[in-house]
Amino acid sequence: MMTETSLDEALQKILKQRACELAKTGPGESEAQDVPRLLSFSLGEERFGLNIEHIQEIQPLKRGMWSLVPCTPDFIVGAVNLRGRIYSMMNIAAYLGIAVDIDMEKAHVLLIVGETAPDRKLMEFCIVADGRPKLEKISLSDVQPPTGAVSAGAQGYIKGVTADMLMILDMQKLISDPGIIVREETA
Repeated sequence: MMTETSLDEALQKILKQRACELAKTGPGESEAQDVPRLLSFSLGEERFGLNIEHIQEIQPLKRGMWSLVPCTPDFIVGAVNLRGRIYSMMNIAAYLGIAVDIDMEKAHVLLIVGETAPDRKLMEFCIVADGRPKLEKISLSDVQPPTGAVSAGAQGYIKGVTADMLMILDMQKLISDPGIIVREETA
């Protein structure tokens, strides 16, 4: 018959064994740190990817939940209402100087949230995507520098490009760029 102390010791031994088993890396897990999880999306013929850490929400863009905003730069598609909050919608391709048409009937919005550098202010905005974005894992060894593959204006915001032309966005640089903020200037 087991005493309460020996039962606790046996339970602790089992829990310790389980913890050790769970802590072991299986085949292929050691390189998991080299494979970031990206959300890929299309705009016209262009494909973009961004780290999922900056994505707060993904929603299909339905009629009535967004509207055009007059007197805004070309890269601002409009404003969208998500759960009672209004966010600007950005066409990232237009911001990077890449001309694309967005199919608003199939579009989704990605709510981006992050802190600006160096002042650490909260930035929230939406990026428009054609169709439904996809979750992908891409090995960092498969990513090449963006030189030659993208326009000179876009290179500052692209971390790299994969063999199938997925442009990986530098979201921290984009979030911190004061050029994405549209301010109303009064004369």
